[in-house]
Formats: sequence, C-alpha cells, structure tokens
Amino acid sequence: MSRITFLDNNFHGKYSEFFLGLYNRNKKLLILSVSIYFLLLIIGVLMGYFFPDIIESFLTSLINLIQGMNVKINTFSIFLHNLRSIFITYVGGIIGIIPALVLAGNGFIYGSFVGYFMHGGVLNNYGISNPLDFIIYTLPHGIFEIPGLIISCTAGFRLASAVFNYLWNISKDTPIDNYWELKDSLTLFVIGIVLTFIAAIIEANFSISIGNYITGSNLHHALVENY
Repeated sequence: MSRITFLDNNFHGKYSEFFLGLYNRNKKLLILSVSIYFLLLIIGVLMGYFFPDIIESFLTSLINLIQGMNVKINTFSIFLHNLRSIFITYVGGIIGIIPALVLAGNGFIYGSFVGYFMHGGVLNNYGISNPLDFIIYTLPHGIFEIPGLIISCTAGFRLASAVFNYLWNISKDTPIDNYWELKDSLTLFVIGIVLTFIAAIIEANFSISIGNYITGSNLHHALVENY
C-alpha cells in the first residue's frame, strides 16, 4: 500500500510540476488573452446597452447567418464547429493577429447580447428577454468553452512567438533554442480542444435543460444554440 501511495504522489507531483511550469512560462500570454476577451466583452455590454438599435441589427444578422447554415444541434456538430474555429485561430497564430481578432470578436458578441438584454431588448422567437436568463442558459457550457477559447488563442500567441524567435535567430545567425515554445503551443492547443469537447457535450445535452430548471421556463431552443 505504501508503495502505491508513493507512486501516486510521484505521479501527481510530476503532473503538477508540468502544468505549473506550463502556466508560468505562458502566464503573460494568458493574461493578454484574458484581458482582450473581457475588455471586448465590457465594450460589447456598453454597446448593447447604449446603442441597442445598432446592436439589434448586428445580432439579428448574426443569428440569421447561423440559422441559414441549417446545422443540426448535437455534440458532434457543435464540437466540429468550435474545433474548426480554434484550429484556424491556432494556425492563424503564425501571423499573430488572428488569435487577438477571434478573442475580441467572441468577447464583443457575448457582451453585446448581455448589454442588449440589459437595455430591455428582445430577440423574437427565442423566449429570452433578460441578461440573467441568457447567462444562465450559456454558463453551463461557457465555463468550459470560454477558457478553451482563451487557452487556444494563447496557444496561437505562443506559436507566433515561436515563429518570430525562430526567424529572428536565423537572421542573426545565432543558435536557435525555442523548441519549448512550439511544444508549449501544442500542449495549450490540446488543452483547449479537451475543454471545447467538454463544452460541446454540455451544450448539446444539458445547457437548455439546466436553464429550464433554474428559470422555470420550457424552452426547446434558445440563443444558447447559436452562441
């Protein structure tokens, strides 16, 4: 029993050290990603509240665009859609700006919904008319999806750093020792994929049921399926 306990402690110690090191090496980029997302979320809230007519037109067009895709809502379709987005984000990290744009866009859209509902706006055919209900219906999967997005974008930033440092060192004809950056970017991307998969399971199977239970509503579809 003591030997098993020792092995367990050693196992947990190694993984704790690994993830702590991963966090410490990428802390600044994680802070940057979080800051971009929530800064644009706040701007979205303010825009939705103070300029509801403009935001209503924007959100209606966005929803119509998504509905026009006629995507069946299930775990696989949601995961595939989100996986495609974060993959483009990650690969787009080669030029740096793509992760920032994805973070900004997602933060702004979510904030716009919240601010629009705070102002008293109503989007027809959804049954959600206040910010609290919107948050309740999106929070169950959002607690995994948003960190998954942020971590994936951080992976893109780290990839951009790896490419820049590689090219910079080549131009200066100096030794290149930034393999760890590429490894970190791939590790962060895999973590983002795992979180995105968990979010897809929850969104497809539980978010609306949980939201209905908490709010006492009986929605069969909601904005949760379009965000």
